[in-house]
Amino acid sequence: MKVLHCIPNFSITTETFIYDQVVAIEQSGVQSAILTANRMNETSRPFDKVYLSPIKSVINERVTQALALRLQLLPYMIDYKTWARVIDEFKPDVIHCHTGNAVKIWMHVSDKLGIKIPTLASLHGSDVNSEPLIRPKYRAVLAAAGKKDFIQWTVPSEFLKHKTTLNLSVPAAKIKVVHNAFNPMFLSEKAKVTFDNLRIISVGRFINCKGHQFLIDAFSILLPQFPDATLTLVGGGALEEQLKAQVQQLGMSEQVHFIDKVEHVKLPSLLASHNVYVQPSIRDEVTFQEESFGVAALEAMATGLPTVVSDCGGLTELAGLTNTAAVKVAEQKNAKSIAAAISHLFENRATLTETERAEVGHLFSSEMNTAAILESYSSLIS
Repeated sequence: MKVLHCIPNFSITTETFIYDQVVAIEQSGVQSAILTANRMNETSRPFDKVYLSPIKSVINERVTQALALRLQLLPYMIDYKTWARVIDEFKPDVIHCHTGNAVKIWMHVSDKLGIKIPTLASLHGSDVNSEPLIRPKYRAVLAAAGKKDFIQWTVPSEFLKHKTTLNLSVPAAKIKVVHNAFNPMFLSEKAKVTFDNLRIISVGRFINCKGHQFLIDAFSILLPQFPDATLTLVGGGALEEQLKAQVQQLGMSEQVHFIDKVEHVKLPSLLASHNVYVQPSIRDEVTFQEESFGVAALEAMATGLPTVVSDCGGLTELAGLTNTAAVKVAEQKNAKSIAAAISHLFENRATLTETERAEVGHLFSSEMNTAAILESYSSLIS
């Protein structure tokens, strides 16, 4: 079997789960190639067979992106000749589109070239619960794709499956839930949790839907009870200065630490040096973004860290899939609820047991994820 992976930007730093999946599929024996418009992180994300088909540039990258996405001129900017050459040369049995924008590109190519190749469309989050609501033509193209008989779909959670049927009109029968996998290095790095001082950590871009402002407020509520507590925020992003100003206004600059970037291989040990993980995500009322699954929270659970998640999107589903008292669900946008959940876990010295960590490792293993994707490929070409 030969699979051509369509990934618009290969590989974005935050899309580790996509890169890991493609590598695992290749290692399973499936001959794989990647077609991308933009090659990124080539040293840290190597892959043998990568075809480049850039979107036609207009003036500069910013103008090009605006024309392609905001003004919906993408069909006129695709290099169809390169697509035709790659398909003729590689002769894929399956096209695997990673993200909604990949589906959109492939639909334009399929229509323009008049070809139909069995297709697996994998959606992950904002491509379902945000972009369809703010980009009408995007929604129309993906809704049309949902009616095509040669396309099947995967999403990482039941929450996102429901959103895909609601926002993109894709029939539920065509959608398979395939849980994201996480790197097993998080299982090998067992958190040696101590409860001398409260040490909270959260990992996620500093954007509105991640809800950091509510975690900072929750931390201010906890400080009188735990005066030696610390909070580490890992991510970087547009709201960093705003969040730092909030921390300074609350007089907590000595207790709250910001880290822009951490190499993925160093993240397990950083997590293991804390004793509570918090994912305080919210539904952004402007962009409509919600947490579709929560890989960062899953990685923290794998190290054994007690974990607080908000009742946002697929996070509650993630909490419900594991039988543990070390995961608490707090009300989103509610600092008091988040603080209470953190305090409960810390005071009860909660940690995931080895059995619970093994359960997490099994449910969300690369092997389970890869097997589900390979089964989807087989059903497409049978």
